Amino acid sequence: MKPAHILAVGLLLAAGAFTMMSFGGAIAPHVTIAEARQRAGETVQVPGKIVKESVSYDPVRGVLRFDILGIDPKTKKPKPDERLTIVYGEPKPENFDTADGVEAVGQFRDGVFHARNLLVKCPSKYNDQPAADRPAGG
Repeated sequence: MKPAHILAVGLLLAAGAFTMMSFGGAIAPHVTIAEARQRAGETVQVPGKIVKESVSYDPVRGVLRFDILGIDPKTKKPKPDERLTIVYGEPKPENFDTADGVEAVGQFRDGVFHARNLLVKCPSKYNDQPAADRPAGG
C-alpha cells in the first residue's frame, strides 16, 4: 500500500473516531417512565404528556418543574397511572405553555427526573382531521 493511501485511511479512521466520540454521548435511548426509574443515573429520553396543573416555574432561579404522564408505546395515549416529576434547571422553553407533550433528556436521580434538555411537542392542527382532509405530507 502506498504511503498516501495509508495516510488517507488513517485520517478517515481518525475522523470517524472523532465523530463517534462527539455524537455518541448525545444519543439517548427512548424509554418508558418505568424504564427510566430502573436505569437511574443513565442518560435517557422519556416522552410524556404534560400535566398542566403540575407546572411551576421559578424565573429567578430558572427552574421549571412539572409532571408528565407516560405514553403507551402501542396506542400513543397517556397512561394516567404512570407519572414522573421533571426538573429542568434552564429557562422555560418559549413554546412550553402551549405544548401537549415533551420528551425529556436526562437522568432519574433522587426520586425525580433531572432533564438537561427538553424537546417540546406542540399540538398539531391536523390531529383531529381525518387523514383524507390533511395536506400532503402532514
